[in-house]
This record gives sequence, C-alpha cells and structure tokens, in this order.
Amino acid sequence: MRTLISLIRNEEGATALEYGLIAALIAAGIVTAVSTLGTTVSNTFTTIANSMTGAAGS
Repeated sequence: MRTLISLIRNEEGATALEYGLIAALIAAGIVTAVSTLGTTVSNTFTTIANSMTGAAGS
C-alpha cells in the first residue's frame, strides 16, 4: 500500500510528461514553419524561373 501511495505522490512522471508535451508543441511549430517557408521559397523560385524563361525567349 505504501508503494502505491508513493507512486501517486511522485511528481517526476508529471514533469517528464510536461516536458514531452512542450517538445511536441515545439516540433509541431517547427514543422508548420518549415512547411510554410518551403512553399513560399518554391513559389519564389518558380516565379524567377518563369521570368527568366520569358526574358530569354524574347
């Protein structure tokens, strides 16, 4: 019974869980930012390539 009570009162597991949730939120934010940035950069390079093709063709 004492072991069960000590496990319930132990807060180290909760702290580890909180750190895990923070890490997951940070990772989700990074993935979102990189995805958005990647799309923006891709669109920019496409615009540049199309402009260069138009300039070379005239």
